[in-house]
Amino acid sequence: MSSPALAHPEAATPCASADPEIFHDDAQAAAARKLCAGCPLAAHCRTQARNNREWGTWGGETSAERAAAGHPPAGWRGRGHKIALKPCGTTAAYRRHLRAGQKPCRPCKSAEYLRRAERRARPSHSRPATRTRSQT
Repeated sequence: MSSPALAHPEAATPCASADPEIFHDDAQAAAARKLCAGCPLAAHCRTQARNNREWGTWGGETSAERAAAGHPPAGWRGRGHKIALKPCGTTAAYRRHLRAGQKPCRPCKSAEYLRRAERRARPSHSRPATRTRSQT
C-alpha cells in the first residue's frame, strides 16, 4: 500500500508525518482531505493518483471521486456505487426480481415469456445429416 508521502519524498508535505492508514480508510477520508487541503502539491498528487490508478485519498480526492471522474483505481468494481439497473419490462429485470426472491412484475414476465418464445421459434441445432452406405 503506497502513501501520498512516498510519491514526493523530497517535499515537506503534510502527509509525510501522518499515519498512511488514514489515506486508505474510507472512515478517515475527511481527516485525509484536511491534510491534503493545506498541501502545495495536492494537484500534482491528484494527477499522479489518476495516472497510476491508485487507491485511497490522494490530493484530497477519494478513489470513488476519481472513478466518477473517469479515472477508476486498478481493480475498481464500483464498490459502494449505485449501478444503473435495467428497467422493468426487460429480461435483466426479470432475473433481478428472481435473485432478490421477489415475484416478477407483469412487464418483466412479459419480456421473459417473449424471450422464451423467440428462443423456441429458432431452429434447433441438430446434428449434420450422416451419409448412409447407399449414398457412397
